[in-house]
Parts: sequence; C-alpha cells; structure tokens
Amino acid sequence: MKKISYLMALPVLLGACFTSCKEDTQPRLEVPTEFVLNTPAMADQTYIFRADESYQNLNDITFTVSQPNYGLGCVPTYTVQLAKSEAGFAAWDEAETTGNVETDNAILGDDGLPLAYTLPAFTSTSAVLNIDGTSFCEAVNTLYGFDMDNYNNEVVPVSVRVHAAIDNAPQSRIWSNAVNISVSSYIPVKDPGKLYLIGQPTGWDINADKVYLEETGIGTKIYFGNVFIPANEPGVDGKDDLINFQFRFYSQLGDWESFAVGSQNEDNPVDITFDSEGVFNGPVFMSVEKGDKLGKGSWQDKTWTGGNLEITVNLKDMTIKMQKAEGKKIYAIGNFQGWDISKDNCALAETAPNSNIYEGTFDVTDPAGGIEFAIYTELGNWDANFVGPKEGEEKFSVASGPYKASVMARKANFKSEQWTAPKVKVNVDLNSYTITIEGAE
Repeated sequence: MKKISYLMALPVLLGACFTSCKEDTQPRLEVPTEFVLNTPAMADQTYIFRADESYQNLNDITFTVSQPNYGLGCVPTYTVQLAKSEAGFAAWDEAETTGNVETDNAILGDDGLPLAYTLPAFTSTSAVLNIDGTSFCEAVNTLYGFDMDNYNNEVVPVSVRVHAAIDNAPQSRIWSNAVNISVSSYIPVKDPGKLYLIGQPTGWDINADKVYLEETGIGTKIYFGNVFIPANEPGVDGKDDLINFQFRFYSQLGDWESFAVGSQNEDNPVDITFDSEGVFNGPVFMSVEKGDKLGKGSWQDKTWTGGNLEITVNLKDMTIKMQKAEGKKIYAIGNFQGWDISKDNCALAETAPNSNIYEGTFDVTDPAGGIEFAIYTELGNWDANFVGPKEGEEKFSVASGPYKASVMARKANFKSEQWTAPKVKVNVDLNSYTITIEGAE
C-alpha cells in the first residue's frame, strides 16, 4: 500500500514542479525605472510659433522618447505635460493629483495659474511625438496667463516632460525626465474677429461692446455689420451741434492708444459725404503695435439725419464701405410665407436701434391648417443662421396665443395645429433668447 501511495503522489509532485517552472519563465511586465525624453537638437534655440494671415498655424514641434524599460515589448500611451520650470513639475507632483486631465490642470500656483498643464487633446502611441503648434501654444499661454490683451510675442522658458502608461496596468505609469526650451508662442484664433464701434453713438466708452462689425470668417479680415447711427442734434443756447455721426473702430477694448482702426492715423475726425446712391468708400488706417496711437481718426458726417448703415471694413485692402440701409431684420420662414428661404416677405424688424429685439405681424393664409415656421437671421441657406425652439418646445396648442418659449441655435420649427387667428404676431428677443407668438386681427 505504501508503494501505491508513493506512486500516486509522484504525478502530483511532478505537476507542481512543471507548474512552478512555467510561472518562472513567463514574460511579465516590469515596473519601469527608466524613461527618457530626448533633448531636441535645437533645444538651445528659441522655438518661434506663428500663424499666417488666415490665422492658420505655421509651426509644429516634435519630441522623441525612448520606451520605458518594461522588460517586454508593449505599446504605451504617451501624454505631454508643460510647466514654466522643473520646479513647477515638483510642486505639481506634491499636490494631490487625480489622473484626470481637467482636474489636474486646475492645480494652481501662488500666481493663480496652473503649476503644470497636460495637453488635453494630445496622446500618442508612437515614440515620435508630433505636436501641432496651436495646441502647444494654447498650453504655453495657459501656463503664463497670456491672452490677446497682454501678450506681445515675448520669449519664455518652458519645461516639457512626457507620461507613459499601458492600459489596465497602473504599475506601468512613469514620468520622463524634463527638457527645458525657450518658446515664443502666439494666441490662436478660434472665432471670427470683431471691430467694436467706439464713438458718439456708444458714448465714447472704450469698453462699449454692444455695437460691432463681425469678421465674415476666421482669417478673412473682412468685417461687416448693420449699425444704427442717431441723427445729429442741433445745438441749443449757443452750444455747438452734437455730431452723432462720429466714430472709429477698435479690434480690442480697454486701451485708447492701441488696436484702433480709423479714418487716418491722427486723432482728428475726417468729414465724409455719401454719393447719390448713399454710398461712401474710403481708406482705413490702423494700429500695428500696442501703444502706437495710430488709426485714431474718426469718420464724421455733419449732415447725418439718422438711420442704419451697412459697413464693410476690409483690413487686407485697407478700405471701408458705408452704405445707407434699412434697419436690421430677421425672418420668419413657414407655411404662411411659402416656405421660401430666399424670400423676405415675412421679416421681423428691430423694435429699436441696437435693441436686438425683433417683431413682425403676418397674415395666416389658412388658419384652419394651423401655423408652422422657423426663424432665420439671414436668408438663402436652410442649414445656417437658424433660431429654433429648445427640444420639447416645438409644438404649442394655443389657438391664438400668447405662447412664450425659449429659443436657441437649433434647426427646428414652431408649430400649432389649433391656430385660429387670421394673423400671427411674432416677437424674438435675442438678448434673453425668447420668442412670443400671439394672434392678431
């Protein structure tokens, strides 16, 4: 019996030996201790980032790394973090980090700015890290608090390091060494620009932001707007006339001596006259650097009797066109209008100059069929410039109103199948983003 027991135990012992040997020889992920961010060949020179005339980025930046010593072949994911100095990394490391980019980027230093900043939109599985200049500059600008108002292409120190990690393997995480470079960034432009009208119509307030021309597209440098200029007012009790038609433009607010776009460089008005078709064409002058006091001449018309102007400023050709125009309008497009996106027969006019509130009353051709319509700020394109109801507020059951709802930039229609009134009155307030619909006789 003892022999049988020994023989029965032998396979178990051999199996245990083979299992132990297999575990010892399997490749496994080692906790990394080395991860090198290579010093770029041009690290001792200044990295200059700029955009072209259309605000498109001209410069990218590339770093290379040597993969961490994981002990086996694997593909980590790399992210890139910047700081003003290596001391910023050290202070950030001591803070309580979460592993969430948005939260960790909000860890601030004594200056109220991020201690370190991880590029939120950049990851790579390649050891060659190609970073577009826009993303890199946005990170540098965030670290230093740079924006359009306070930056002048100055050169600043930037420390760079890289984080490596393998999915579902927390032990794989490791930071590289830091590399220090010098950077001259730029401020990326994400939205069309504005030219703010500053002058008598806005009370000569350098911070007035309600009346402006808007760039027709990012980088076009062509600005357009429909603005109301009040009539000049005759002087009383021996006082001079009040010339309300006197203004210039600013691309940024808050600084009288910078960012001006005007009729001449000198700070004096230039008298203009409109031709028989109500058009004025002329040159523009502008500030080219902060504090240069250029472009401060105003346009002035001493005969102005009040009304709207369509103004186009072209900063490529350095020209301005002003044309007398009707007041601002938006448009109701619907079944009582013929569903014609190019037709202005149901326009809502601005209730008062620069109020941004629009109103119109329209005949309902077939009240029994109900009403259905959308609001457009411009004609000609079904897929742009729409103002529609919030989701869930499209249909309303009132027969003649009033019905009030919120509006937003959404392509959707207002609809009432119970409408009975012969007319519909529509009021759209683009300050509070609300619409009021009611019947009228």
